[in-house]
Parts: sequence; structure tokens; C-alpha cells
Amino acid sequence: MNKFKVFLNKFFLIDDTPHKIAAGAALGIFLGIIPGEGFFSTLFFAYILRFNRLAAMAGVLFFNMWTTLAVFPLAVSVGGFIFSQNKEKLVTDFNSTYHLGYKYFLSKVIFFDLAVPLIVGFFVVAGFIAFSFYFLIYFLLKYKKIQKIS
Repeated sequence: MNKFKVFLNKFFLIDDTPHKIAAGAALGIFLGIIPGEGFFSTLFFAYILRFNRLAAMAGVLFFNMWTTLAVFPLAVSVGGFIFSQNKEKLVTDFNSTYHLGYKYFLSKVIFFDLAVPLIVGFFVVAGFIAFSFYFLIYFLLKYKKIQKIS
């Protein structure tokens, strides 16, 4: 528990604007949830967008690939809803084709019937989670700054 408190104190004591810290963390959270993204892409995008890289790395480490597995059912539901497809059929199709490799996964039928709804579902869910965490972190940093002043 002490390590967690130390981590939170260090996270909230980053010397940067609340927007850059919250945006960096949200970017890391977003890239940590969607499949296939990781540390280097987070550092790259945080550098390009001028967000706080330390907060971005903390976000991607906290929301790593295990979070992708936890978010998968919600992403399937959202992607199925957006594309008017049955979520059970999407999961069944995914389970029956993912072991075939990228060659088959990128075929026209599988890509448009299976991959696009899953990718869109992941982007929507990850975007919502990252957006929520942005505002939560931003307002916590602003509140902490106000308390520090008074």
C-alpha cells in the first residue's frame, strides 16, 4: 500500500500543467487498452503532441494488455451495436479465425465482417475510458493546486 501511495504522490507532483499531465495519462490509457499499442508508440505520440511523457508511460503501464482482455466483451458489444451485428457471432467468428494469422485476418470478408467492428468497438470504449480519466485526473490536479494555494 505504501508503494501505491508513493506512486500517486510522484504522479501528482509532476512539474507540468494539469492539462499536459492529464492528456499524457489519457493518451497512455488509450494506447494501453487498444490491442497492439505499447510503450514506444506512447512515447512517440506524447512527444509529438507535447503531452507529459511520464504521465503517458504511467497510463500505458497501468492499462496494459491485460486491460485489453477485460475490455474485450464491452468492445465486442459496442462494435456489434454500431455495425448491427450479433455480439455472440462476433466472438465465435473471432475465436475461430484468430489462430489463422494475419494473412487470413486481413482478407476482405473477415476484415470487414469481423475486424472492423472489433477495432471500432475498441477505439470507442478506449476513447471513452481515456476521456473519463482525462477529466478525473485534470480536476484532481486542479483541486490539488487550489488546495496548495490556499
